[in-house]
Amino acid sequence: MDVIDSFDALVELRDNWDAVYAADPEAQYFLSWPWMAGWFKRLRYQWLVLAAKEDDSASYVGFFPLQLRTERARDGAFQNELRTGGGYFAGYAGFLCKPEVQDAVVRAFADHTKRLNWAKLHLENIFASPRRLNTFLEQFSAPEFLTGKMRRPDDGDGIDHDIYVYVNLPGDWEDFLNDRLGAATRKTARRTLRAIDDASEYRVTNVTAATLERDLQTLLRFWESQWGAKLAARYHPGLPQAMINNFRNMLRCAFEDDALYLPVLWRDDNPIGVQATLIDRKNRALIGMLNGRDLAVKKPAPGFALHLYSIRWAIQNGFAVYDLQTGDFSYKYDFGGLERRVECLLVSTASRRNLRDRLESRSLPVVLARAKALHQAGDLEAALRGCRQILAADPAHAEALSLLRQLDAARQALLPQKLGVAARLH
Repeated sequence: MDVIDSFDALVELRDNWDAVYAADPEAQYFLSWPWMAGWFKRLRYQWLVLAAKEDDSASYVGFFPLQLRTERARDGAFQNELRTGGGYFAGYAGFLCKPEVQDAVVRAFADHTKRLNWAKLHLENIFASPRRLNTFLEQFSAPEFLTGKMRRPDDGDGIDHDIYVYVNLPGDWEDFLNDRLGAATRKTARRTLRAIDDASEYRVTNVTAATLERDLQTLLRFWESQWGAKLAARYHPGLPQAMINNFRNMLRCAFEDDALYLPVLWRDDNPIGVQATLIDRKNRALIGMLNGRDLAVKKPAPGFALHLYSIRWAIQNGFAVYDLQTGDFSYKYDFGGLERRVECLLVSTASRRNLRDRLESRSLPVVLARAKALHQAGDLEAALRGCRQILAADPAHAEALSLLRQLDAARQALLPQKLGVAARLH
């Protein structure tokens, strides 16, 4: 097992990664090299990829992308967490490996994961066969480890986001209309698409290099107007902008990979809806990523119109699945939606502390930077604790030793002041 943690090394793996991706029947677009490299290139957290090979000379036969996070526990100590590489932003996460060696590769992933120092392992949106997932989880048994399901954030709307809805597509558009849609929905669908095809009032344009930035800006403006205030109030004021930045970056990456289908619905010269869909050619699937619409427009319903337009395009171009992704929203079943369950699992150490009670070595620069910030903020005790954790992992760490001396000196300088205050209080 090798650990890849530099972008240059990841770039060198491209051909090998593509070969494993092509051979793996469980591979999906969120594990493709373009998606993962595009995400890691801009990720503000540390990341690493476990890369498995059968011997020293062979090519890699499996990849397991992970994020490495450094957090402070409730007691103030720094600890590490691992998360699936795409985190919540990727619709699906899993393992990439050649099927003929999958059991050995997945066990090796688990074994090497246990060699890293962490307190929590988040398997977010884990989408792997029971065989692979169980093989992995069996290596994290009690009493050393605890495994459970993580509850997703509750938006208060009664939607179960562990349910992913998808539509199996027939080979003919008329078969889809007649077999999947109810009579009333079918009538509305025909009328809606006729209005678009006539192009007298409504029309659809598809993204090009010349329109990419304009179309993305329109999409993200619509999305923010619908969801921005709600997300900011419920979670964090900065969340909507962070999500917008991630959407923009990753949709650009998908476009560069020729994997973005992004139709824009117009009424006269005004855009009224945009839908961003990822093209997973390996699995002949369209994967819904993001949509936005003018909330003032009710007829034709922009979201419904764009789903119809996209499904028709998918059928005409030989796709077999239209994946509407997370959430059992009622409208998804209007298209003949089927369900699958995709959960978020958490493996944690029974002690709730890092394995071996040591920081992960790759996180030491992060802890050092945070200890320096704590020093600047005047929190000497927290900064001292961070330094001591670094030195417990690397006793010869020069910068941590230097900072420790500064902190000891600062604490000594404060001692007379503290004694004077104590004397006055008595």
